[in-house]
Amino acid sequence: MIRVLVNLTWLVPGVVGGSEEATTAALRALAEADDPGLDVHLAVLAPFPGAHPDLVDRFPTVVLDQSGSDKARRVLADQTWLPALARRLSADVVHHAGGVVPLRHPGRTVLTVHDLQPLDLPANFSRTKRTYLRLMSRRSFRAADVIVVPSRFTADRVRAHGAPADTPVRVVPWSLGAPTAPDRSSDRPSGRSSEVSGALRGHPYFLYPAITYPHKGHLLLLDAFAQVAADHPDTRLVLTGRPGPLEGTVAARADRPDLRGRVLRTGRIPAAELDRLRSAAVAVVVPSEYEGFGLPALEAVRDGTRVLVASAGSLPEVVPSTDVVPAADVRSWTRAMAEVLDESPEERRDRVDRARAHAAACTPGATAAGLAAAYREAAGRGVAR
Repeated sequence: MIRVLVNLTWLVPGVVGGSEEATTAALRALAEADDPGLDVHLAVLAPFPGAHPDLVDRFPTVVLDQSGSDKARRVLADQTWLPALARRLSADVVHHAGGVVPLRHPGRTVLTVHDLQPLDLPANFSRTKRTYLRLMSRRSFRAADVIVVPSRFTADRVRAHGAPADTPVRVVPWSLGAPTAPDRSSDRPSGRSSEVSGALRGHPYFLYPAITYPHKGHLLLLDAFAQVAADHPDTRLVLTGRPGPLEGTVAARADRPDLRGRVLRTGRIPAAELDRLRSAAVAVVVPSEYEGFGLPALEAVRDGTRVLVASAGSLPEVVPSTDVVPAADVRSWTRAMAEVLDESPEERRDRVDRARAHAAACTPGATAAGLAAAYREAAGRGVAR
């Protein structure tokens, strides 16, 4: 029996983006696999049990009495509270799922690196964050017994940024469970959901679920969609996700005459409403310039929705080459979106089937097996560093 402590003190629910969904989905996959050789415990922040009660019910959980809003306090707890907890539990392996190994790290270590944006796109981050992650990433790579990444792209970036040649880097793709059956008990949403449904009624629409970060490509998408809308005036674009640094710029572009009234900005919405929007969309579009994996694309593929992604980062690994659009090329995005609108039902089904076949390896079973293998590999690597 290998006792594993999963460090989730970095996971502030509703704030950390796709890494929250990917990490919690991986834990659900582990729970479903129910590996008799693993005894998994969680270390979480105070808001976590309310956000993910099923995981707290499934795994023994220790709660750090912090909200996560004070980063300095949280980092200090990683250096003091977490090592003490690992010793008290006699953890064989500590899985740091947020990309950094604390300075004090008893036991053997598995490190998950979701992406390396602050190192690859430094202009998008403050000097303090860049410096901290540059220092911590390199020492974390050296401290890890096994490094887990979601894509070949991220594996290459981890090596490029200093992972030792003798440290295993294992690709464990993110995954999603089966699509949730829609709740038909009430098809009449309320509040903001009702406004969105009313604005979209009778209109085909594209969907982009992403925080308005600079690398996400919102402005390119808006420019491309303006040209699409000129020929297809009934078409709409829906942008979900919480506000980011480019929120004001994105809003200003959407309010220009060529797009006014055709772009809906919802902000962060409940998962059920996002599922409903995705299932009815003409396509999910992901023009991001950098992704460690590309969860929105995988969600679209799972739900049988057409998807277009940029030829950047790990995105080409998630979908067939026919669904990949040259990154940062407005004309190519305009053409690709227009072609989706003009597809016949037969063409659409064929593209959806191809995408599903391409992503067939991204299953909860594969994720659980990959993590379990990483835990066993770390436990068997001899004396902890």
